[in-house]
Amino acid sequence: MKITKSPLIQTDFFVLNCNYNFIEPNEDSTNITETFGNYKIDFDFAHKFQENNQIYIFVKVEINNIKNALPGYKMFIEGVSIFELDVTKKINQKQKDNLIHISGVSIAINNLRSYIDNLTMYNPFGKYTLPVIDLGALYNEKNKKAKKKEVKK
Repeated sequence: MKITKSPLIQTDFFVLNCNYNFIEPNEDSTNITETFGNYKIDFDFAHKFQENNQIYIFVKVEINNIKNALPGYKMFIEGVSIFELDVTKKINQKQKDNLIHISGVSIAINNLRSYIDNLTMYNPFGKYTLPVIDLGALYNEKNKKAKKKEVKK
């Protein structure tokens, strides 16, 4: 099947900050899959539109990054995916918004997911993969937090 290229073009991805620790388990009977499933995960993202028509999508994830962390991996990672829109393709504002807010954020998350996979691949508990994130729920939570901030002002 022939593909149609998206007007959203990823030009780069960078890791801006990474803090990784391995926490040794206290007992031999640690179920890795169960432990990974119990990790507290905090995720955030932001968009920044540049004057040169680039779009920066910043992503941040904290995995098991709590005071009494579970065994295995404790991580804090920030990254930025850089995009441009193909100026030769005509797209309306709704399409542009969807490309940035849905496709762009999904790609940025997957860039981070790949980095985490590679970071943990050769470690004692093996590869940890960031779970699939519900973008709708993520945007709803982000909007609620933004409204609370507006009310406080």
